[in-house]
Amino acid sequence: MASGKRYKFNGSTFQVQTGFAATKTISAITKANPGVVSSPAHGLLLGAVGKIAAVVGMTELNGGLYVVDNPVTGTFELAGTDTTNYSTYTSGGTFAPVTFSSICELTGVNQQDDTADEIEVSTICSTAKEFEQGLSGSGTLQIDYNFAPNEAVQAAVRSAKLSGTAIAFKITLPNSGGNLVMFGTVQQSSFTGGVNGVWTGSSTIKLTGPIFVLAGA
Repeated sequence: MASGKRYKFNGSTFQVQTGFAATKTISAITKANPGVVSSPAHGLLLGAVGKIAAVVGMTELNGGLYVVDNPVTGTFELAGTDTTNYSTYTSGGTFAPVTFSSICELTGVNQQDDTADEIEVSTICSTAKEFEQGLSGSGTLQIDYNFAPNEAVQAAVRSAKLSGTAIAFKITLPNSGGNLVMFGTVQQSSFTGGVNGVWTGSSTIKLTGPIFVLAGA
């Protein structure tokens, strides 16, 4: 038997943001990479997601969604968020944890990175075209499902498309395989049906940042 790692699609969990829980009080945020938030008795777990608001001083964080990394008693890190050059934290702030719901109607997931630009840097001394790699976008996430418009996740996806608001998506792999967290806006949704079949749907999400890959339990 091969010794490589593998994870079945069945047995995985796919969750979508459907709301927010009661806020946690912030008492300090460091200027560091990543930034560290002080929040007494926050009770947050690795991979939790939340929205920061009402921070005075380090206002660059207000309104954004953030992933919790390395949580310990009283503090947690903002995964992938470098606050070194942000304004100095003064006071206040809340962290509203995202509430996730699982979608059991899910039939497929397809994540695609954007292709990086090629910047031509050929010169008089080049013997062939030369290129440097340019910027690329965060890509897209497509989810396919059995269409059930009143189900919580599908209703949340539809609402996010109408509002244009970025929401969070989380994949948990089986057998302690880890968690993937993504943020994105819903670009497109569709559904289709036919005789001797079931209604099916699909949504395309434009990712708005990196994919956070976190350790499993």
